[in-house]
Amino acid sequence: MKHISIIDILYSLKERWKIIIISIAFFIIIAFISTIVSKPIYKPTATVKVDVYEVIPKIGQEISYKGLLPSVPIDKVGSQIEIIKIISEEVLKDNGVNLNFKVPNFIKVDMKKTIIDTIKKDLVFNLKIKNDSIFVFDKKNLICSGIFNEEINCYLFHFKLKKLKPLNNQLTGKIIYQNYPKTIENWMKNKVSINQEGITDLIKISVEDEDKSLAVKIVNDIAKKYIDWSLDQERRVAKLSKAQLEELLKEINYQLDSLKQLQAKIRLDSLTLVSYLLEFRTGLSSEALAEIIKKLINNPNDNYLRKIIERYYSKDIDYAKFNNQVMNYLIRRDSIISNIIDAEIAIAKTVSPAYVVAYAPEPYKPIWPNKPQIIIFSLFIGLIFGIICALFYEMLDKKISTILQLKRWTNLENVNFFYNLNELKIYLTMNKNKKFHFNYPIEGFENYQKDIANEYVLILNKGLDIYNYIEIQNFYSDKKCNILLL
Repeated sequence: MKHISIIDILYSLKERWKIIIISIAFFIIIAFISTIVSKPIYKPTATVKVDVYEVIPKIGQEISYKGLLPSVPIDKVGSQIEIIKIISEEVLKDNGVNLNFKVPNFIKVDMKKTIIDTIKKDLVFNLKIKNDSIFVFDKKNLICSGIFNEEINCYLFHFKLKKLKPLNNQLTGKIIYQNYPKTIENWMKNKVSINQEGITDLIKISVEDEDKSLAVKIVNDIAKKYIDWSLDQERRVAKLSKAQLEELLKEINYQLDSLKQLQAKIRLDSLTLVSYLLEFRTGLSSEALAEIIKKLINNPNDNYLRKIIERYYSKDIDYAKFNNQVMNYLIRRDSIISNIIDAEIAIAKTVSPAYVVAYAPEPYKPIWPNKPQIIIFSLFIGLIFGIICALFYEMLDKKISTILQLKRWTNLENVNFFYNLNELKIYLTMNKNKKFHFNYPIEGFENYQKDIANEYVLILNKGLDIYNYIEIQNFYSDKKCNILLL
């Protein structure tokens, strides 16, 4: 098989074209049947804008209820995606995706919901319907009952049935409670996709299912429930912020009361003392200081006058700073009161900072089966499979009809291969002085006997038996052979 070129392989595949065509046709037929048998799968998509701003209550002079400080978008959106995944599991549970009803076609399952999620195996319940009454049995034990168009509560699940036509006879059915962890996990892994749209704060929520109405309901329920959660989260943070602000307001009011008491005590002093204090910025005069000392001598227990003298010498009385401090506390108190009002407004809000950009409409075209994609894939697989089968058949065929087979049985040192008659005629014309023997006559060239010919020309226009070829090869083993493939 050495010295085999791409042309040799292509020539062999050309000779075995029927095998390749049959293989391609076989896979196209399978693909066509699969598109007919397969149930269509729909994938509705909803888009939500998440809240990427953090609610941070600031305590201090720069206090404000809500600081719109954008986080790193991908990190913030990533946390929202994880929250939506948790919400998705709750929505799947609310839609009872692990409940399978086997009932007649004229009975519609209007609502189903899972109650618990601790079942480790599938459970089957018998459903009996008589007139308008519905009974659910666990083996022979009645576990719940009800009527059409009303919610029926069982210890494992809730459901509601609707009849589309009157019932005359008693009917039976089944309710299969599938393994919850397996079912929900499979939905989250294979049917629910939650992805960020580029580097924006938009998230796309998609759900795949054969029932397009159920898929639309689930994806829109997930979007709505996330918006409700976002609003509740803002209210919760607002309540927490309000409580912190109210505690801070109490502290500010207490400090203001203390400052006002001190301010009142200073104002109760005598008019002379007030005049002394007014002179304090330029220094007390000796007369004023003498008057204060005199009053202190007459009232030795007056600690207030003693402190004035001490502060005079230490120069630490600054009534401008004292008044500024009072004003700062008043400003802070007003700011806190304003932010408490903002928090109360946020608690009373009915609109979430996140919102649904686009609800999922009912899709008119399924994502599966995708006929063009299936046909292209079947063509590719059929071609590959056909080539493999053709080459495999090439190895097993007992008749020599291609260049690959010839090169397996031929001594390549004394053989020329020609792929068309013109190439051979050019070779014969260039070697007119030689004598050739043809197994089939060639017009325009003399055919010599085998024993006197210098070269042998084997025209292979149909399959040649291997044993006959070996016999021919033994005959011209001492001569050069030219092989023409037609």
